[in-house]
Amino acid sequence: MKILLPLLTLSAALFAGTTSNQTDELTPILPPDALPFEIAIEVSDFQLPIGLQSFVYATYDNKWLLLAGRVNGMHGFNPTNNFPPRAQNGNIYVVDPVRKTVVSRSLTDPSSGLSQAQIETLSVTAPQYTQSGSTLYMVGGYGFDSATGSFSTKSTLTAIDVPGLISWVEGSKGKAVNSMRQTSHPLLQVTGGFLTRTAPHQPFLLIFGQSFTGAYTGSGAGYTQVYTQQVRPFQLIDNGTDLYIKPGKEFPRNPNYRRRDLSVLPIVQQSGNSYSLGVVALSGVFTLDAGVWTVPVLINGDGTSLMPSPSDPNTFKQGMNNYDCARTGLFSKERNEMYMLLFGGISYLTVSGGSFVPDSEDPFINSVTTVQIDAQGSFHQYLMENEYPLILSPFGDIGHPLLFGAEARFITANTLPTFPNGVFSFDALGSSRILLGHIVGGIQSSQANNSAPLIDSAASPYIFSVYLQRR
Repeated sequence: MKILLPLLTLSAALFAGTTSNQTDELTPILPPDALPFEIAIEVSDFQLPIGLQSFVYATYDNKWLLLAGRVNGMHGFNPTNNFPPRAQNGNIYVVDPVRKTVVSRSLTDPSSGLSQAQIETLSVTAPQYTQSGSTLYMVGGYGFDSATGSFSTKSTLTAIDVPGLISWVEGSKGKAVNSMRQTSHPLLQVTGGFLTRTAPHQPFLLIFGQSFTGAYTGSGAGYTQVYTQQVRPFQLIDNGTDLYIKPGKEFPRNPNYRRRDLSVLPIVQQSGNSYSLGVVALSGVFTLDAGVWTVPVLINGDGTSLMPSPSDPNTFKQGMNNYDCARTGLFSKERNEMYMLLFGGISYLTVSGGSFVPDSEDPFINSVTTVQIDAQGSFHQYLMENEYPLILSPFGDIGHPLLFGAEARFITANTLPTFPNGVFSFDALGSSRILLGHIVGGIQSSQANNSAPLIDSAASPYIFSVYLQRR
């Protein structure tokens, strides 16, 4: 779906007002003319058998492994429980995007060999995860404990042999438990954060997030919620049999890092004739006044970090795609520019009638933006011409356009040139239109605002193909 950008260029001025956000002012959002590419999103001709959001994934041999997460939509602020255990995803999926097939197997399958406690650590919501070679590391997440009858944030790290678990899902006679190893540590008790490692000699970084204990209720009673407010580095000693967590340097808590459910992306930066790998944490929720964070945080491979001063008028303040959404990144050596693409999700600013409109309810959107880091290290945000395709709701709010992207995942197309941290090498992508990857799952909603009746909020089964074309 194409947006008519010429109208927007007249009204993309800096917005200032009294908000609950980190900053009242936002950096102007620009038309995409200065970018060397455009994107298009198309509905793929295959999809998941059931919707899935807030899940983890890994890839191996052109296949995707999907597990954990939830099979329902946005929580409805139920006074007793917004995350019913029955909506936790208890299946593991293997998707072959070439053959366009999906197979699944339940964690409770008698052949899995998994205990109930293990199953509950593997069916959590919003765990952190990263892949190293053929091993998927999954950390924390929020879910139900049948032994206590309550909810908690797990402190478990699971190392998953991706080809082994794919084989089990596809019907091998082995046990799923034979493809998994687990350990636990209090440092890992986090949900809604991000897990990464910039290089093999660097520590793992558990970035931001929270520990949530008790049922998530609309009343705010009966639970405890503690944001980590820090980057937590740790060494993971993994000899292929045993796992050991060695905490790294403990950084002081920073009230500006009180963030969860945010988009964190690996980046490439040029320094002289060499290139360094880092991480940028964009926006996220929530401030103490239930607003969005607007100033990004730059994070080095050792876990040291910096947030530019919010009071500096030259500091970038993000206005759109403020929540965890499908995203990916590209770096151009020729231009010395980093591009971070954010696909839909939840946003403080929306586009309406040719203007950017602030909305303190942070509605769902279908818009796509690119956050650029230019050769001078300055950040800019651009509204792309194309967004998610128009899909009308077939149930609930029949005929209303569905909004996508929140808690969805972007899975890179196979064999494309990337840097070691997974960032696309833009200059090596060629001039032809190419498939960058797929957007999988997430929350779909026919209503933009969460104050509207949630009769049509669900986990999305859709898979979208994302194409890039150089200008």
